[in-house]
Amino acid sequence: MRRLKVVFAGAIVISALAFVLACGSSGEGGREVAITQGQDGCTPTSVVAQTGEKLNFVVTNESDKEPYELEGEGGAELEEIIVPEGKTREVGFDVPGEPGTYEIKCYVPGDLETIIEVEATAPSPTE
Repeated sequence: MRRLKVVFAGAIVISALAFVLACGSSGEGGREVAITQGQDGCTPTSVVAQTGEKLNFVVTNESDKEPYELEGEGGAELEEIIVPEGKTREVGFDVPGEPGTYEIKCYVPGDLETIIEVEATAPSPTE
C-alpha cells in the first residue's frame, strides 16, 4: 500500500509539472490584450506592441459559432488554440524582436477568417 501512494504522488507531481510547463509558455505575465470573437470575426484587428514585449491574449468566443481558433501566421509564433462557443481562453505571445507586422489568424475553420495585425515597434531610446 505504501508503494502505491509514493507512485501515485509521483504521478501527481509529474502531471502538475507538465500542466505548468504547458500553460507557462510565451507571454505569461505580459500585457493583457482582450480579443472578442463575434459573428463577424474578431476584434480588435490590430495591436501595437514593442519588440520583445510579452502579451497575454484573453480570447472570448461570443459568437454562436464553434469552434473559433487563433494561431500565428508567417513569423508570428503562436500555437493554435481553440475557443469553444461561450468560453474564454488565455494564451501568451512573445512579440518578435524585429520591428514589423505579424499576423494572428482568428477563424472558424471553413467559414470566417479575420487577421489581427501585431505591429512590433522598436522601443524609444529613452526607455
